[in-house]
Amino acid sequence: MPPTRVVLDCDTANEVDDQFAIAHALGLPEGVFDVRGVVSVHNTTAHGPGSRDMYQDEAERVVGLCGRGVPCITGADRPMTSRGEPVPSAGLEFLIEEARRGPLTVIATGPATDVASLLVSGPDLRENVRVVWLGGFGGAETYGRHKFHELNGRADMAAWRVLFEEDVDLLHVPGWPAPAKILVQATKFAQEVRSLGNPAASYLAEILELWVAEYGGPVDPKGEKILWDVACVAAVADPKSVTVERRVLPTLDAAAAHDYALPGREVDTVVDLDEGRVISGLMRALGRLSDGPRA
Repeated sequence: MPPTRVVLDCDTANEVDDQFAIAHALGLPEGVFDVRGVVSVHNTTAHGPGSRDMYQDEAERVVGLCGRGVPCITGADRPMTSRGEPVPSAGLEFLIEEARRGPLTVIATGPATDVASLLVSGPDLRENVRVVWLGGFGGAETYGRHKFHELNGRADMAAWRVLFEEDVDLLHVPGWPAPAKILVQATKFAQEVRSLGNPAASYLAEILELWVAEYGGPVDPKGEKILWDVACVAAVADPKSVTVERRVLPTLDAAAAHDYALPGREVDTVVDLDEGRVISGLMRALGRLSDGPRA
């Protein structure tokens, strides 16, 4: 079986989990992923109008430290203004080109702007595209509890609606409950990562410690960090690490209010994961980065 052709679409440096996800994907054994590129998408909700360029710089830094010759491309620098208007970018053109080449999995760990723009710009390409998106909620209960903590969907509500409404192969990875289980004690985990002894691992350990010390997040327990985005890489690279069920999506209005009484389409949804297996796979991937650049 040929490797899965993958584009990572990330808001790298929004937190630190995108950086771990990129390194995870690039450190997988040869033949698992064919990573075609890393596209940087905005998150203006988190970091304002300059967010995309900030994230692009960080993506280039992480890919360089991983020693892999993977292109980093700038994606959308703002949200969609409506569901019918894609946001032009070099990243969108790259996604269109890669989808034309053949089956493509887009692992999207930030706002859905680039993937929604792809679906609107190239409806004929949808049959070649699988989207794996981290965002949103696992049901009415988690929506009610966490709706003000979610960032990816809220950063582009029009794109969120496109992704949920359009006929594309979607693996939905809600932030809760599954990815929230990838919770690490920052100091201890940083030591374990740093002990791998390669530049990428050292950098990841450094930014993890910095995040916990200086920033933190509203849903991260003190001294700990949820590595949300790693769940998406694991779901594709190691499907046995996650539990997937067919779930009906809610209908979203223009303000992204969820109506679970008005069901939408049915999609594959990650409802649980084996956090020990996911973290072990991540650590093995980070360790492989010491092998040096791969062709």
